[in-house]
Amino acid sequence: MLRMIGLMLLVTCAVNARAGQVMCSGTVPVYSETITIPEAGQPGLVFVGMYNPAKTQADYLAQSGAWGTYQGGLYPPYGRYDAGLPGSVQVLVPLPGNDGTTNAVLGWTMYVGYGVLTPDAQAQVQARRSALNSMRAQRIAAGTWNAAYDSDDQFKWSLVQKDLTDNGKYHLSLVIPPLNCNPPDTGGGG
Repeated sequence: MLRMIGLMLLVTCAVNARAGQVMCSGTVPVYSETITIPEAGQPGLVFVGMYNPAKTQADYLAQSGAWGTYQGGLYPPYGRYDAGLPGSVQVLVPLPGNDGTTNAVLGWTMYVGYGVLTPDAQAQVQARRSALNSMRAQRIAAGTWNAAYDSDDQFKWSLVQKDLTDNGKYHLSLVIPPLNCNPPDTGGGG
């Protein structure tokens, strides 16, 4: 029996260690989670996003800390780590809405995750860069060079997102609960 209770506590702790939470910071509802990254040291991106209960709208947390509406394409990252991902990333951010409650996003599902630029992906970036560099002068002379070819960021971003999705490096953080951070009116006015 004690062994069963110990196992249940271990499972509960493991699940809770991955779960985010919503709490009040003054009169503002904030989302908090520490994202653990087992592949620390590799270049990569961290993603934070949520979608509404009807799954008709998704929002993402941008690097600036602002929420935006996802319009399709590559997922906008919350954190970019070219020199290598840390072992964990702390997310602590106000939720959308400005009335002191979670009403604007009540029932929305929050997901977090990360992707890495694997050694194989880095080799793909190098091969692409070599091919582009070999034709650059000729294409510039012909007027067919696109300035976007001068950056590898979009290609890297797509490979990192592929790592995220193909390898399931994301998880359900929480479903946003009801929370009211407005202090109660105690009637002590003057």
